[in-house]
Amino acid sequence: MSFRFWYSSSCSVVCLALLYIVVFNGLSLYGLIKSTYTPVSLPTSRRNIYLAYLRYDRFLRKCKNPHLSKKPLPLTALASFPGSGNTWVRHILQEATGILTGSVYNDSILKIKGFPGEGIQNASVLAIKTHSELNATMKFKRAILIVRNPKDAILAEFNRMKGGHIGYAKIEDFKKDWKIHVNNSARNWFYMNKSWLNFHGDLHVIRYEKLKAHPNIEIQHLVDFLQINVTQKELQCVCGNLRGDFKRPARNITDPYTKEMAYILMTYEKQIDRLINQRLRYTKKENS
Repeated sequence: MSFRFWYSSSCSVVCLALLYIVVFNGLSLYGLIKSTYTPVSLPTSRRNIYLAYLRYDRFLRKCKNPHLSKKPLPLTALASFPGSGNTWVRHILQEATGILTGSVYNDSILKIKGFPGEGIQNASVLAIKTHSELNATMKFKRAILIVRNPKDAILAEFNRMKGGHIGYAKIEDFKKDWKIHVNNSARNWFYMNKSWLNFHGDLHVIRYEKLKAHPNIEIQHLVDFLQINVTQKELQCVCGNLRGDFKRPARNITDPYTKEMAYILMTYEKQIDRLINQRLRYTKKENS
C-alpha cells in the first residue's frame, strides 16, 4: 500500500514539474512573439526560437545567481548603440559578479529570461543599460561604453527590429527598409559613441570584437574597472558560459551593404577609433 502511495505521489510530482516546464516556456515564447518591445514578426526559423527557449541547462550552468546589491553602488551606465552586445555584456557581468544589472527600458522578455533588474535605475544594480546619447542623462558617476563595428551593429539591430531578439530579418525586409535603416543608423552610431567618449566621469571602453576574441582578458579589465574582485575560478566559469540566452544563431548571409554604405561606415568608424585613442591617452595621463 505504501509503495502504491509513494509511486502515485512521485508520478504526481513529475507530472506537475512537466506541466510547469511546458506552461513556463509556452508563456515565455508567447511573450517573445507578442512583446511590445520585440516586433511581432517571427524569425525565419520557428524551430530555432523554440529550442533557444527550451534550454533548461542554463540553470545548471549558471556561475552565480544574481541579486540586487546589498550596498549602494555608483550609478554606472552600460551604454551602447543598439546591436552592439549590451545584453551579452549584462549577462557576463551578472555571471561574474552575482549582481543584477538594470536598464532605462523595461523589456518584459529580458525580465523573464535572466534580467529581473530590467527597469531598475538606482544604486542597487551594477550597471544600467542605455542606448541614449550622453546628453539624454547626466546622472551617471561612471560609464561603460560598448563599441562594435558599425556594419555588424547596424545589421544586428535591423535583425532584432524585424525578427526579434534571436531572429533574422526576411529578404523582403531588406528590399523595403534596409536602405533607410542604414542611412538613419550610420549617423546615430557615430554621434551616440562620440557623445559617450566625452563622458565627464570614469569611462571604460569595451571593443566588442576584442571581448569576443579574448574574453578572459577583457572581462578581467571590466571587473577591475568596476572594482569587484573575481577569482580565476569564477572567471573560468564565466568564460565557459559566455553565450547567454539571447545570442542569435549563426547563419551565413550575403553582405547587404553597398560600396557607398560601406565607405560611409568605414569613415565614421575611423573617426570613432581616433576619439577612443585620444580618450585612452588622456586617461593614462590622468592616472600617471
